[in-house]
Amino acid sequence: MMISVRNVLCGIAAALVLSAAVHAQQEVSAEELQAQIARLRQQVAELEQVKAQLDRLERQMEALQKAQKAADPAVTPANKGARIAIDGRLFAGVVGTQGHGTFPYRSVDIPDAKIRFAFSPNDYITVINCYSNNRAASGGFDHFYVDIKDWGGALPGHTIRLGKHKIDIGVETWTDNPVESIVVTNAVSHVSGYDEGINLRGPLTRGRLPWTYSIELLNGTQGFTMSAQDITIGAKVGGLVSDRLYLAISAIRTGNLVKRDGTLDKPDLNIAEVFDPPAGAMGWRRSIWEIDLRYNYGKEGIKSIVGSQPDVPWQAAVAFGRLVDDADGAPDRKGSCGFAEVLLNLSPRTYLGLRYSQMNLEDGATAKLGGSPVAVREYRRYSLGVGYRLSHLTHLKTEYTINDAKGGSSKPELNQFAVGVATKF
Repeated sequence: MMISVRNVLCGIAAALVLSAAVHAQQEVSAEELQAQIARLRQQVAELEQVKAQLDRLERQMEALQKAQKAADPAVTPANKGARIAIDGRLFAGVVGTQGHGTFPYRSVDIPDAKIRFAFSPNDYITVINCYSNNRAASGGFDHFYVDIKDWGGALPGHTIRLGKHKIDIGVETWTDNPVESIVVTNAVSHVSGYDEGINLRGPLTRGRLPWTYSIELLNGTQGFTMSAQDITIGAKVGGLVSDRLYLAISAIRTGNLVKRDGTLDKPDLNIAEVFDPPAGAMGWRRSIWEIDLRYNYGKEGIKSIVGSQPDVPWQAAVAFGRLVDDADGAPDRKGSCGFAEVLLNLSPRTYLGLRYSQMNLEDGATAKLGGSPVAVREYRRYSLGVGYRLSHLTHLKTEYTINDAKGGSSKPELNQFAVGVATKF
């Protein structure tokens, strides 16, 4: 009986030990399962973070691709290493004049609109096309030329310009438009022009006060008709005489402006909008020289209003020149011209522009100076303008101009006002 009880007790003990072992095994498996579940949940959380990061990167890539597509030129050259640049300018506004002016009843006008294309197949060659859209009309190319920089590597810093280009005479000729000028109108003397030929330009000196040179060999006559004798020759030197004062000296002389059939031709070189020869001339040559002094206009004497910062409180310029139209078989036409201008930055956004300009002919000579409807001996222009910088490249500009002509058969009424928006793009 004792043996039976002992056996029973041993069986119960064995059963209890086995049950405890099974229970312990079950508890260990649950803990491991919970640990596995925790690890998987952590991995899922990490995966969600990776997915969110992937979504952000994909959105950034899409935005970057759109920006690159917008920035890439619509036209790509066959030479993948070439560069293309496009820029332009525009002035549009309301213009009104007195009875003998262009706009006696006022008009919305676009007196200046240009688009320029620059193509550089390599580091030495740049081809420039400047297309004129003045008054929303297709006026063709103002200039079309090629620059050979550094003379193809033979002369660093110097440039050969070939083709039809702006004549490098005076300084106003580089800002003679209502966008870049301190006022809307040009000086009445206004020396300018585009001609076919070659221009050699580059540095005369280097260092803190650099000087440059420009030498012109031009066709001289309007259009592509060659004159019977000679070509037009011009030269210009300019540079800083102090940190802020720029000096330029220019001179140019045309050949004999006679066509091969003996008729008289006109020059591409403009002064005071006079292109006709002296009355009664059988042949003629035009020569001009000009001296320019400019303060606070930069190391090249040029500072466009639109596109430059109001970093100086004021800037001023003065120019004086002489015109000689040397006539064969008739009296020569001689005269003097010049202007003085001042720009005052009243605030970072507002500026005031003032310019006085004049053109005088001598020895009783007359011409339709400055676009006058009648031939006059003297023409004086007083221009007052106010500008407001809407942004760095867009300005609101307004101006009133008094035009005083004397010495003609009548005194034309030519005063003018203008208000408009000037922009570069």
